[in-house]
Amino acid sequence: MDFIALLGFLSIIFSIFYLIFHFIKKAKHKEKVLSKKIFYPALIGGFVFLILGISFMDTGVQGQLNKALEKNEELTNKNTNLKSENKELNKQVTALESEIKKKSSKVTKYENSLKSLKEEKSEFDKDKESLNDKISDLTETKTNLKDKVINLESKLETTKSKLASAQLVSSSSSKSTTGNSNYDSSTTNSSEVNSNVYYDNCTAAKEAGAAPVRRGDPGYASHLDRDGDGVGCES
Repeated sequence: MDFIALLGFLSIIFSIFYLIFHFIKKAKHKEKVLSKKIFYPALIGGFVFLILGISFMDTGVQGQLNKALEKNEELTNKNTNLKSENKELNKQVTALESEIKKKSSKVTKYENSLKSLKEEKSEFDKDKESLNDKISDLTETKTNLKDKVINLESKLETTKSKLASAQLVSSSSSKSTTGNSNYDSSTTNSSEVNSNVYYDNCTAAKEAGAAPVRRGDPGYASHLDRDGDGVGCES
């Protein structure tokens, strides 16, 4: 269809040039007559071909224009969708940034906690070392005590053997001292009787009728005999 329009356009141009050429010839030769068989068919045919070609060209251009409009509308819809997607992505980016900030703060807290735990671990290790030293010292002390116990047990066995031999000797000598035991018991009884009598002062001794109290008498005591001559409560 473009070819028909071009053919019509060239035909019109030809008819115009032919008309100009005719006027030039007529200026020289006034009897020159315009050829109607060439001019009018070329001019009219050119207009017809040009109109037909342009009409068909308009149809093709309109189709292309419609296609371009459809593409434009499609691109506009895509642009709108992309804008909405961009908004959603911006929202997601904002949410992710806030989440990253929260995570960063948590990471900072965890790092601080880790530092404090490391410090506590170092202190615990120090305490552990000191406790291990104490345990080693106690172990040495325990070993020394075991050695001492063993020595004491050996000494105890030696002492037991000595006591056993001493008991044998004392059993043999106890028979010889049996006769003197009666005398000792009577003396002990008398001393027990004397020790049971006690006077707070000379007034109490006089009231009991025991004054003067001599050394060896029941109730005699040093606080009654101030001059130490062996006789208390003399006056």
